Amino acid sequence: MRKKLPVIIGICIFVYIGIFLIIMVGTHSLPSYVYENEKLIAKDLNSFNKINYRGYVKDGITTVTCEKMTGMEIVWNYNAPEDMTMQMNYTLQVTRGKAKLVLIQPGKTTVTLVEQSSAADKDAVSDTTSATEQQCTLDLKKGENKIKIVCGKGTSFSLSFDVENNVEI
Repeated sequence: MRKKLPVIIGICIFVYIGIFLIIMVGTHSLPSYVYENEKLIAKDLNSFNKINYRGYVKDGITTVTCEKMTGMEIVWNYNAPEDMTMQMNYTLQVTRGKAKLVLIQPGKTTVTLVEQSSAADKDAVSDTTSATEQQCTLDLKKGENKIKIVCGKGTSFSLSFDVENNVEI
């Protein structure tokens, strides 16, 4: 019995290490596959690797900045009592990589609102990209609607937006 105990302990340690490695690889690699996968984007999850991510809301304006992000995160959600239209004013500046804002309607329908790549798509960071305020229309369906920021590998960006209730459909 004493000779079997080290073998059993060794097998248990091996199994735990294997499970840990599978979880770590999945957690690390999943965000890099998100950008082009609408099924993953539509899911009710955030999946990201990020460095120096800051987000806050002040006077109805949501501001998010990130030095380096890969993956996706919900930045806005709204439970619409009925089908309606809202106006979003936004400024998105991508200084490295690529990013997009995606509206996720009830039923997991995704609508890309804006997509942007940096002017310097190389490894150099470009701070000279001008950020101008733009607008887009949000066609919200009855139920929970969300907006996600989705970033390609190593994206650096700043985002500022506010959503105004306009006319019902």
